[in-house]
Amino acid sequence: MKFNSSYWYDDFQTDDIIIDQLSDKEKKSLDLYKLASSKRAIANFVNIVTNESIPVKFKERGDSYTDGKTVVIGSRITEPKDFDVAVGLALHEGSHIKLSDFELLRNIFTLIPEHIKDGSIKKGINTPTEIIKNLWNYVEDRRIDQYVFKSAPGYRGYYRKMYDKYFNDKVIDKGLQSDEFTSETIESYMFRIINLHNKNTNLSALKGLKEIYKLINLRNIGRLKNSQETFDVALKIFQVILKYLTLSQSDDDTTSQLQKGGEGEGSEESSDNGQSSSDDSTMSDEEFEEFSNSILNGDVPSGGSDDNPTGGGGIDVQNLPDNVDGKSSSSDSKPKSSVELSDRQKELLKKKIEKQKKFLDGDIQKTSITKTDSKNLNAIEESGSELKDVGKDVDRGYYSQGTTQCIVVKKLTRSLWESELFPMTYNNYWDTEKEGVVRMYYQDSVDKGIKLGTMLGKKLQVRGEDRTTVFNRQKVGRIDKRMISSLGFGNENVFQFTEVDSYKKANLHISVDASSSMGGSKWEKTMINTVAILKAVDMIPNLEAQVTFRCTQDNKPYIVMAYDSRVDKFSKVKQMFPGLGPNGTTPEGLCFEAIQKEFVPINNDLDSYFLNISDGQPYFPGQGFYYGGDSAEKHTNKMVKMIESMGIQTLAYFIGDGYTGGSDERSFKRMYGKGAKMIDVTNVNQITKTMNQLFLQK
Repeated sequence: MKFNSSYWYDDFQTDDIIIDQLSDKEKKSLDLYKLASSKRAIANFVNIVTNESIPVKFKERGDSYTDGKTVVIGSRITEPKDFDVAVGLALHEGSHIKLSDFELLRNIFTLIPEHIKDGSIKKGINTPTEIIKNLWNYVEDRRIDQYVFKSAPGYRGYYRKMYDKYFNDKVIDKGLQSDEFTSETIESYMFRIINLHNKNTNLSALKGLKEIYKLINLRNIGRLKNSQETFDVALKIFQVILKYLTLSQSDDDTTSQLQKGGEGEGSEESSDNGQSSSDDSTMSDEEFEEFSNSILNGDVPSGGSDDNPTGGGGIDVQNLPDNVDGKSSSSDSKPKSSVELSDRQKELLKKKIEKQKKFLDGDIQKTSITKTDSKNLNAIEESGSELKDVGKDVDRGYYSQGTTQCIVVKKLTRSLWESELFPMTYNNYWDTEKEGVVRMYYQDSVDKGIKLGTMLGKKLQVRGEDRTTVFNRQKVGRIDKRMISSLGFGNENVFQFTEVDSYKKANLHISVDASSSMGGSKWEKTMINTVAILKAVDMIPNLEAQVTFRCTQDNKPYIVMAYDSRVDKFSKVKQMFPGLGPNGTTPEGLCFEAIQKEFVPINNDLDSYFLNISDGQPYFPGQGFYYGGDSAEKHTNKMVKMIESMGIQTLAYFIGDGYTGGSDERSFKRMYGKGAKMIDVTNVNQITKTMNQLFLQK
């Protein structure tokens, strides 16, 4: 099936076979990242169409709603079909926020004229509020939809999916064609009115339905400029209903239900008894275009012959009888329908109608998201986490299939650091000192790094100073006033010029291998030196630094921007780095590929460096994607060359521990070329010394 999102929304293209191989935890994690990506995309859609910054959020608990300020969407949007419907709903609700008067809706009871209230009571309806509200909702929806159809025709496809879900259904079609809901009751009128735009509508099914159709005038719905005008139409429709209404006992139940806002029968997914509309029950592209164009341009949709005025298509609104005298004409006769519904179809029809009522009322049963998932989702959003396809250039070999997805975290936040989604959190591991003070696992390493960095920063402070040298007794330059008197003695060297010697700005991107093999003394030493460099950079005005850690999480490469001196305060290092520890495997080049746009290229005013710290060969055994051996080395080398092509000087340090074989060192040099340095874990301070020398170069 064709989905509007399919051509651009790659996050939904995950192989079903691979999905089946994932654990429940991995599937949930994947869904959350997709959900966050969906939310960003939907919010962008809403902002584009409405030209307003309207917040979009997921439903956590309670009923879904639009309060005039926020668009609330469901959480089950991990498939393209779900996404298309969610976009349609979000656009619909966002347009309501832009164009509808919610204050009018809240005060609807006070706006209903007293004579209409009195007429309602005479017909057995104690309060007409909910009925008129639902009528207003229907007319207002058509007005709102016309706005999107006209202003953003490229988004009609998403609307079509929304209409398919809530209105275009074979059960609804058969119900409109049958003798069901043909007695003049509130329930019958609401069903027939809600589906007036359906090509199978029968205007002879109820007395006054033609008059109502004319009042709404879908062909010219754009004439209604605001919510007050649609409210006026709703009042007129209600008056027509009252004129023909014959209230029965069943209507008492219906009215009561309407006054409560409608009560659902389970979630959206279960309302059809597990049966969703099949593809052949949905509108074709041509049918939907005809429907939307009928609202825009007055074109009549094709659903019946021109000589059959009882069908939904071919209806000439301008020539319909008014029936203002309340008497039935021959056109109001109700010929027996040949379509009969089974008991099961009647039950399904009832549930479909209930779903439509909820749609009109903005009370759509959306899948709730748990508190835990909501917390994790917020953490993903705040950190800017997203999935990126990587590995397309990896030699596919026997085990490899296409690409894999890398989790990219643009900013390490407190909420992410504390969540179950973050693979490097070691805040559950504590050391208790003799004094009884509880400290995070790598607190000592961070403290030592700060002390070392303070000393380094003092040495590097010269980078922030300009050295000015004045050259006197020159033949050109500016006149040295002190030498003017010597002109009379034939001295022509009375000029001077000033030379300012300064350091260029510099940027350093530190990328640290955070795989499990980096644990123990390797991680402690690496943390000391990384923190030292960051501390020193914090003390120098013309130096900036970023730190990314790379590991794996839930069968995916994972890279996190843990610190960026351009936007973060150094206090972040003090607070979070003691609780960071290694985890997973070594996806090396895959992570570099995922963040290639984050590297800072060299320019005339900036020196740029890339510092890599690792202890082994690249390795990532993902689901359906193998990354290792020669192909992984070649891919990593390609990514390193990409970094170097940006003018960035690369330095890569291989941290050995005496147990690493020579093959690892050789592969490391193949990956990082002339920038590869081999150091022992006990001599990691060499990294700091190198940075000291590098930063003090002119």
